[in-house]
Amino acid sequence: GKGDGSLADEMLKRPADLTHLSKQNGGEFPYWRVFAVIDGRYVVPEHGERDMPVWGRQFLPGDAKKYGPNAGEIVTRERIHELAGYVQTLQR
Repeated sequence: GKGDGSLADEMLKRPADLTHLSKQNGGEFPYWRVFAVIDGRYVVPEHGERDMPVWGRQFLPGDAKKYGPNAGEIVTRERIHELAGYVQTLQR
């Protein structure tokens, strides 16, 4: 969560430290903003260039194929909720 994982030095842009998002947001975790950034299908102009995958597009085709188009979207969103919830647990 600190952006210093084993592949950090291999990347063109160092990954963000995700452990201080609450602190940077007045002590409140910006859950829906984190959700939108992870999903990636919605533009978040303040985020700038995307170096991470657009997880919404990565998950949806397989989820839609397995569960059907409507349920696929629900399952994809649930996966993204789980990731956003995990990032929330990293806060210091």
